[in-house]
Amino acid sequence: MANKQSIKEELLILVASLYYMENLGQAKVAQLAGISQANVSRLLSEARKRGIVTINVKPFSPRNESLEQQLVDKFDLNHAIVINSSAHRNPVQQRQAIGYFAAPYVGDMIKLNHTVCLAAGRHIQALVENMRPVSTNSNVIFIQAMGHIRSDIHDDDAFEITRKMAKIWNGTSRSMQAPAITQDMDTYKAFTSHQQIKSIINQMDYADLAIIGVGISSDSVFLDREFISAKAMNHLFKQGVVGEICGHFFDDNGIEVDTAYKDRVIGITLDQLRDTPDVIAIASNANRAKSIRAGIRGGMIKSLVLDDNCAEELVTLDK
Repeated sequence: MANKQSIKEELLILVASLYYMENLGQAKVAQLAGISQANVSRLLSEARKRGIVTINVKPFSPRNESLEQQLVDKFDLNHAIVINSSAHRNPVQQRQAIGYFAAPYVGDMIKLNHTVCLAAGRHIQALVENMRPVSTNSNVIFIQAMGHIRSDIHDDDAFEITRKMAKIWNGTSRSMQAPAITQDMDTYKAFTSHQQIKSIINQMDYADLAIIGVGISSDSVFLDREFISAKAMNHLFKQGVVGEICGHFFDDNGIEVDTAYKDRVIGITLDQLRDTPDVIAIASNANRAKSIRAGIRGGMIKSLVLDDNCAEELVTLDK
């Protein structure tokens, strides 16, 4: 094959026409053009570089702006980002799609010198994986909003999410070496009296933004990691619990339920979330709608990142 400069335009047009216009496979293109099959892809690439082949795609938006406006109007939210779902995606792929398409918009909400609290969760992990790196010092402080769910740290733990975000944003991370929920009150007092943990919890009073997930009785990170048994979760449901945020279990009005875990949670409190100017809840699936509504009612959730299934269910509640 001659070098790129000597490749005749006629050959490039022939190869491109056979491949794109006639829909022939590369083997057939090679045969008709009198070249080796290995050179077909190289010639197609060269044709695109020279402008012989141009690709036009209709404008695409992954967001459902109508549902976004309905959510903002109905719940008086700061922001709503609704990502259209696809029947071809499984739940894992849907989380990845939400993370990919929502990351630029959430990134715009993080400002220089902000303090950002980060919870645990698979949706937040997907968001972080798709954040664009910041090259200059952002002076953003990222705080681990809740303790460890288990001793074996996963990518969707708050500790790991906080560490990665600080690296991506060229900021600073603040981590807590403590469990999310202690085994008893004595252990809770011992951890929260430690100066390092006390200092981090106090810093959450000054957060500009928090990014959280919303757990439900059938699908919670605590249940997934076997921190809480299915039987215990069932008991919480019977106590009136409809949702969970950062280890706090709350009722339909967003009021923390007096469970066995209530006074043993190490991390951001629901009152601190209420006082945070913006709190973004990220979720998918229609079964989380009631939990999200409760979080909004309780003043913990101020912005949403959802798929359209969850958004549609949320806007139709109480109709």
